Amino acid sequence: MCSSLKSLNLFLFLFLISITSTQAQSKLENNRDSLSKEIVFQDSFEPPGEPEPKDTKGSGSRDGSKCSVKEETIKPVMPHRNYGLTFQKLPSVYIHLPKTKAKQVMLSFQDTSGKYYQRAFLPITQSGIVSFTLPKDKPSLEVGKNYKWSLVVICGNTVQPDDPTFIGWVQRVERISQIDRELIGKSAIEAAKWYAQRGYWYEMVSEIEQARKTEPWNLQLSGNLQEFWKSLKFE
Repeated sequence: MCSSLKSLNLFLFLFLISITSTQAQSKLENNRDSLSKEIVFQDSFEPPGEPEPKDTKGSGSRDGSKCSVKEETIKPVMPHRNYGLTFQKLPSVYIHLPKTKAKQVMLSFQDTSGKYYQRAFLPITQSGIVSFTLPKDKPSLEVGKNYKWSLVVICGNTVQPDDPTFIGWVQRVERISQIDRELIGKSAIEAAKWYAQRGYWYEMVSEIEQARKTEPWNLQLSGNLQEFWKSLKFE
């Protein structure tokens, strides 16, 4: 009798574990799916400053490139129209960068006249979704003006014409106190959703990455964000 009860208890225990595991997996898959549906970048915005440039496609490697045939493809992290708003004085540019032999990139910003506004050579220190930002001693982008940025992944010692190159457009918008009030109490993911709905691509991506860095131990969040990037075809 005692042996039968032990067998029954063991069966119930394993059964409950199986149900819990199935429910947890289902919840995780639903959360991954909902995150990609929840954070949707609205690119049909009207820039508050200069009108959107007529041609934002540029001549960069929009579909990705790489330094050698043995490496995985490097891809830009930017909206389909290659144009977004930012509150940042010096916005961070993101790319999906697999392991590569390249040691540095060149990041530059041009105004609408085609003149270089600022440029800098920046070291590559990691792989994955990575960001590059001009040094803080560089002049800030002017509010209301459009700038074309170019990010060149330097495969050798110097910049070459066939190096992977990515191009996008950005307009800086003045950040007012009302915006800060609207964002009070929001999590990084909630803030990313807020930015996405209003065309602030650079802040949206920064908040998503901030969420990952803030909780590196959160495996569910990590899985959700990985699925989110895949839904945008950056990974």
